[in-house]
Amino acid sequence: MLKLLTNTLNFKIMGNAPAKSVSGFTLLEVMISVAIIAIVFVSILRLQGQSISMNETIRFYTIAPLLADEKIADIKLNPSNFELSSSGDFGDDYPGYTWKVQSEELKIDVIESPQLTLKKIDVFISLNNDELKFSLTHYLNADSGAYDG
Repeated sequence: MLKLLTNTLNFKIMGNAPAKSVSGFTLLEVMISVAIIAIVFVSILRLQGQSISMNETIRFYTIAPLLADEKIADIKLNPSNFELSSSGDFGDDYPGYTWKVQSEELKIDVIESPQLTLKKIDVFISLNNDELKFSLTHYLNADSGAYDG
């Protein structure tokens, strides 16, 4: 009788038990998830690239005016060292940065006053063969013995 009861018990437990549910994801669900993740990663990489480019541009437009002011100060201190047009680089301190200076004399007629002579100085700063450019124009009084802005 014990054997019959055990068989009946086993039959009822096994027979009435619901089918084992299969857990996990289908191939389609996995493929869609991977596609969404790929799209997000591509967008993040694109934003990272733009961020690096903008950082480089902002850095240039922060440094270039300071370098141009430095060249103007050099010209004021040693005007004989600069020709009408000269150029160079900033050495190891600022690799990739180059400068060019062009100057010309301007004569301005002033009513009831002697003619005013100014020296117009254009300073051009560029990075990586003119990838980024900055220019500054400065006027100096050429009538006085020393240059003063």
